[in-house]
Amino acid sequence: MKTLFKWSLRLIIAVVVLFIVAAVALMIFFNSDQLKTTLTKQVKEKTGAELVIEQDLSLTFFPWLAIETGGISLSQPPLFPDQNPALTIDAVSASIKLMPLFSGDIEVGAVSVSDATLNMTQGPQGKSNLQAFTEALQKAESESTEQEASAESKTMELSLQKLELNNFTVNQFDANNKLSQSLTLEQLMIEDFRPGEFRPVTASGKIASEVNKPVMKWAVAGDLKVSSDFKQIDLQKMEATVDNVSSSVQSVGLKGLLSVSQANQSTQIEHKGTVTFDNQSAQLTVSAGLGRLNDIKVSVSADSLTLDQFMATSGEKETKAQAEADLSPVADFLKQSRIQGDLTIGSLNLKNTQFTQVSAKLYNKGATLHLDPFKAQAFQGNLATTASVDFASKPLALAIQPDLNNIQIGDLLAAFFDFERLSGLGALDLDMKTKGADVKQMLQNLNGTGHINLSDGALMGIDIEKLITSGLSLQSLNKENYSGKTVFAGLKGDLKANNGVIDLSNFAINSPVFDLVGKAMTDANKESIGGSFQLVLKGALKEQVEAKYPKLKDKKLPFELKGTWAEPKANIDYEAILKAEYQGKIDEKKEELEDKVKDELEDKLGDFLKKKR
Repeated sequence: MKTLFKWSLRLIIAVVVLFIVAAVALMIFFNSDQLKTTLTKQVKEKTGAELVIEQDLSLTFFPWLAIETGGISLSQPPLFPDQNPALTIDAVSASIKLMPLFSGDIEVGAVSVSDATLNMTQGPQGKSNLQAFTEALQKAESESTEQEASAESKTMELSLQKLELNNFTVNQFDANNKLSQSLTLEQLMIEDFRPGEFRPVTASGKIASEVNKPVMKWAVAGDLKVSSDFKQIDLQKMEATVDNVSSSVQSVGLKGLLSVSQANQSTQIEHKGTVTFDNQSAQLTVSAGLGRLNDIKVSVSADSLTLDQFMATSGEKETKAQAEADLSPVADFLKQSRIQGDLTIGSLNLKNTQFTQVSAKLYNKGATLHLDPFKAQAFQGNLATTASVDFASKPLALAIQPDLNNIQIGDLLAAFFDFERLSGLGALDLDMKTKGADVKQMLQNLNGTGHINLSDGALMGIDIEKLITSGLSLQSLNKENYSGKTVFAGLKGDLKANNGVIDLSNFAINSPVFDLVGKAMTDANKESIGGSFQLVLKGALKEQVEAKYPKLKDKKLPFELKGTWAEPKANIDYEAILKAEYQGKIDEKKEELEDKVKDELEDKLGDFLKKKR
């Protein structure tokens, strides 16, 4: 955006200045070829690039000195790829009133530039062609200033009845000289322009890229003021919109006051006003110094925002597009930036979940954007977390350390993961890292540790008490048998994730009729589950089971969990317990029988030997 503002303005000024010089020269002596030679020579000396003007310069005189030409092209700076010229202009015209020139003023009638293309490329050491042009021009201006430092000159007054730009396209090429984005200014109109005074301005265009379809449409309107030295631009009463932004956001708008000022080494941008997206608005304040180091401060506040569209489940094509999206420009920008920001929202709604009293701090370290801390009231409790997103990673890398206290875990799981098999009030403490474009991919790349501690909840889809009392094996149950639930007084466990394989150790469930302890595992890559536990019965249930199986008195029952996320299966192995109970007696009886057979065999063998003698 910095480059577009600066170079659009410089392009306009350069065109006006060139044709003012041409006009003065034409009044003295007109020769189209000689004038073109002079202009191309000056451009070569100041920038090192080649300027070509294919069409002759046509001239009209009184009462306006008007000049027209076309077929203009400017080559890339030295050492830059010359696949595309830096700038092309199909048609340009300008008119200047003759009489004010004698009093030292410049009264321009109209300047029109049509069908122009600016190609932004990268050259040696990652330097852009625009940066190379800027450095060359600054060097030339510095030398000219030193030569004319002792000369006195009167500041000329400049006015412009009309400035019109049509179909001005800016193409941005990546390091491999591949087109990554194209921004087109379809029309820009300014009338009665005079430096230091506000004048209405309108502009509209489109933005296209390989990863952003359909083409985005944009428009800007407001009152524009440019300082007499052309280093300060103010746009008040600004109304800017961008449509067809993405599948999640259709429209983004910006209102308020925008100021752009040019310093020696940077461009300063200030904005105060509102930002809107899909008819929702927030107060936005931005202060940015854009240069070799982009120093950006941003503040966002809103009474209420609803962001359900960002939580929608992605289709296969959309997810693939997100995963393949080239975010390297964002990473490159962050690497050259220092960002600080804050966020306050009274009520933030995400997929039927409400966060209140939201506050957050934002900053970056290189290509990683940090949210530290993020605080809110949610899920009937308190949420505090730190998070970061690494835009240089492919796919995006996310690190999160949430600390949730006194929350309803079921509401959280249902809201973000569409998981409705666990409920309970308690705490969740995680330190996790992952990569991915959607929830499934993030789970498959999950790494880290955590701890869960819940009370007064339930496990949906399985009734352990019913299984125990019936004495049945879950291996043969159908889906109708998963309609029950297991109510518990407490649930806790330690989490450890390794590339999507999540181990739940020190797992324990306490209920009025049993305790369940052991460990479980789930593999997000295979969507499988497994677990090995011990059941300790209590109260009436304990009495009921022991009455049916006296040998199970005070014994722990093996409880096994396996299957998939879609079809979990569980089993209580009564047979194994009973076998273990009687195994000792079976072995003792076996030894007794073996000894008896041995003695009988020895006796018979002895009798046989005696008879033979």
